[in-house]
Amino acid sequence: MRLFLIFVLIKMSSKNVLENEPKFTQLRNMIGQQILNYQIIHKIGEGGMGSVYLAKHTQLDRKAAIKALHPNLVNNLQIRERFKNEASTMAHLKHPNIVSLYDYMESPQGLFLIIEFVEGHALDDFIQKISGPIAEDKIALLFGKILDGFAYAHDKGVIHRDIKPSNIMISPDGQDVKILDFGIAKLLGNNSKSLTKTGSRMGTVLYMSPEQVKGQELDQRSDIYSLGVTLFQMLTGKCPYNEANMTEYEVYEQIVKQELPRASTFYPGVSGRMQALIDRATAKDPAQRFASCLEFRRALDGMSQTQQNAAYLADTRYAPPPSSLQNTNPLQAKTHKSKKRSGAWIYTLVIFLLLAAIGAVTVFLNPLDIPALRSWSIANQLKSDNDFKKEIKERVQNFYTAIESHDFGNIAPFYRENIDNYFGNLNRNLSPDIRASYKIYWESYVAERHEIDWESYEYTHDENGNHIAKFKMRYYFKMKDQEWKNLSVNTEARFDSNLLIYYINKY
Repeated sequence: MRLFLIFVLIKMSSKNVLENEPKFTQLRNMIGQQILNYQIIHKIGEGGMGSVYLAKHTQLDRKAAIKALHPNLVNNLQIRERFKNEASTMAHLKHPNIVSLYDYMESPQGLFLIIEFVEGHALDDFIQKISGPIAEDKIALLFGKILDGFAYAHDKGVIHRDIKPSNIMISPDGQDVKILDFGIAKLLGNNSKSLTKTGSRMGTVLYMSPEQVKGQELDQRSDIYSLGVTLFQMLTGKCPYNEANMTEYEVYEQIVKQELPRASTFYPGVSGRMQALIDRATAKDPAQRFASCLEFRRALDGMSQTQQNAAYLADTRYAPPPSSLQNTNPLQAKTHKSKKRSGAWIYTLVIFLLLAAIGAVTVFLNPLDIPALRSWSIANQLKSDNDFKKEIKERVQNFYTAIESHDFGNIAPFYRENIDNYFGNLNRNLSPDIRASYKIYWESYVAERHEIDWESYEYTHDENGNHIAKFKMRYYFKMKDQEWKNLSVNTEARFDSNLLIYYINKY
């Protein structure tokens, strides 16, 4: 009897708790529904905690993204609090590089975040499908804005705790960024907003800091570690950990015990300067990392300005002091100065006219065939298509002869400094990108020959003065301790008006 009464009391207690909780019956089909003043158009994404819909304000004609908590989770107290926490966190943040919160709604239909709709690509998709490894001069722009956004959030006492490329949006023009998803963010110094405790882990494992993996207390330096891993992926095109070939435990072990692999082993174009930034941001000891995103940003900017500062010092530091007159007699000094100015003026004029004449001949006739002056040369402009066809053919032959020498010094003069397309890799730099690629290639391919089928050679040019050569070629190559092999390839090489290669591809 006593056990029966205890059972009844427990059931009654549970019933009372459930009755005091709000009832959520979110609609399964949200398309066409209206949340506040926003009409839902279609679903644009789905995750473990809910779905995201594109919506439009019925009066303001403004697009928005509506994040709806999954119907199976709306009655989960902890998940619901986390969802509310995201709204509360976003309400504190107003920054051009952080997505804005428009409104929050809790109703019998469910829980909804109404946020700024951001067009573009998630950073991981941007790297994989559009940019590949991002050039270091562009990194300074994009990653600088990412650091600005997180510096602001940290200044407001918010740590993100789930920084990863999929939570960073890149605008369609590739020039701007927006930080997303503060769903597990924590307000520093505000225990009421903390939904986790020491010993628990939140976030995506591949980008976690060592202290996050170990379930320790976190501060902004944990975000800085995750930003260092993100910078690694931006520079190399890949995450430093191969999730497909490693268990979660193995990833944890590497994060806690091993340094990140060298970025140059993933992509040879990564400079030592950028590696130094990654190393400091991802130090195992938080005390050895950048203390703030502002310090991280200053280090990033300082590197990009080093050469400019050196050039400025070279121009100003050794400027000779103005000479003084040796004669102390004012009249004699004035006469001497007048004669000196007259003679100097005539001398300067003669030198100027001589240099101008030499310059005109050099630029417009280009007798030395200087590549940078070809586009200005009158002789170059008078050339016919047959002349260019013959010249490009000769240049192609010399280019492949230079490659067979396995000496980058012989190859470099054929390339423009920035290569638009290098065998399918977009936006490469001659040095270090192309240089590093040749170095790695020659480590395996010890010898090579190129036999061009000149019967297949085609020449065209475009309206911008660029020259396009297409031809078939049989490529012979010999790897270490192996016999010669060969294959047939179709090749397209494009030369600019200075006859420098800016595009080369095989198909």
